[in-house]
Amino acid sequence: MDSVSVLTYYLRLIMAYGSYYVSYYTDLLRDYPYEVRTAAWVIQGSIVLMIIISILLARLARQRRIRERTLKSLEARYGDAVNLIFTDGVNPNLTREELLSHFRLSDRDAGKELLRDTLEKRLFCTMVYTKLIEDTSDESRRANLHLLLDIFGIPAFLENEVSLGAMRIKVQSMTMIRAFKLYISPWVINKLLSSRKTRVRRLAMYSSVMSSSDSDLDYFETDFFDENCCIYDEIELGYVLHRRRAAGLKLPNLAHWAHLQKNDNTKCLFVRLMRRFDQREYCSQLEDLFRESKHKKLIEEVSRTWGYLHYTEAEPLLVETMLTQPDDTKVAIMHAVTRMATGRSLHLLLDGYENTTNPHVRFEALRCMYSYGDEGRQVLHQLEASASEADKKFFTFFHNPITLDKIPLDKEQAYHPSVETFLTQSNF
Repeated sequence: MDSVSVLTYYLRLIMAYGSYYVSYYTDLLRDYPYEVRTAAWVIQGSIVLMIIISILLARLARQRRIRERTLKSLEARYGDAVNLIFTDGVNPNLTREELLSHFRLSDRDAGKELLRDTLEKRLFCTMVYTKLIEDTSDESRRANLHLLLDIFGIPAFLENEVSLGAMRIKVQSMTMIRAFKLYISPWVINKLLSSRKTRVRRLAMYSSVMSSSDSDLDYFETDFFDENCCIYDEIELGYVLHRRRAAGLKLPNLAHWAHLQKNDNTKCLFVRLMRRFDQREYCSQLEDLFRESKHKKLIEEVSRTWGYLHYTEAEPLLVETMLTQPDDTKVAIMHAVTRMATGRSLHLLLDGYENTTNPHVRFEALRCMYSYGDEGRQVLHQLEASASEADKKFFTFFHNPITLDKIPLDKEQAYHPSVETFLTQSNF
């Protein structure tokens, strides 16, 4: 009660001084023109704003200095030991006692709060997270990382931050949980699903997927995913599926997921991933999508997937629909039958060259003939021998050694991470 009384006293004092000076300046400028009074009030308001901004900047500078001092103190106390678990040649399965000895701690110390306050815990998490994402560590070091985090009480702290923290803190904490591959309680995820922020809901579901059982992937069957899907989800799905495959888990039926979506662009995503993860056994399930869809991009993606996976059963369907498709789709179909390489569709490539005026389609038809084997190259040479002067330009690419290297079609689009990171590793 005494604290409330003191606070109320000072608030009344500030209001009294404020009202006095407002009345004073109002009376002082009462007889001046309107323009002068307005200018005076603007100047006074600017001074007040400058004071407020200066106070805020000073407060931010003070917080930054505190963070820098705290981080420097953490580096001095624990930095070398944290670096240890990311060092080559260190036993990937250190015992609790061995890890405590590197931190110069005893068993009695491990039961205490080694990090004094919330700021130290957040900065410690940031320090470990930074080391993790900068390092291409061997996946077997995950045991050491989890033991380290357990000693400092980080799993419970991060879960509490996700559950009760501000929105920015929730996002940061979920990102770290996923990076550290920690378990997160389902009730926390369920709570975050009610968030109005799309970003938070998406991160919550990916956190659940990455830390749950191999069958808990129903997020990708929800209307929320269908409505909010973007390139971020395709990248995340690539990471998730790659890690599941590396861990020896069976991948879900991506063709089934494609059928469940209402958005054609989302269907394209799953059809694309089918060829990246070699799901030829489900290619027959795409035939309905190919026949019924009027979405140009989806038809092209299905054609490419069939071509890369050599689903030759669909070749008659591709040949049948070729001439009714727009030019870009014709190119995708020609590429598909060329990759199938059954020897039955050379006439399709010839039609693609002769029955269009689009130079892009005509060149791609010739390119497919070149990649179709000896018979295709014979037809290519015959077309070149009988070509008009205006059409000679299409054949010059096949004689230039620089452009000739780019003519053959690529054979696969399997998912291979370009850089090994903590996101692409199955167990770390």
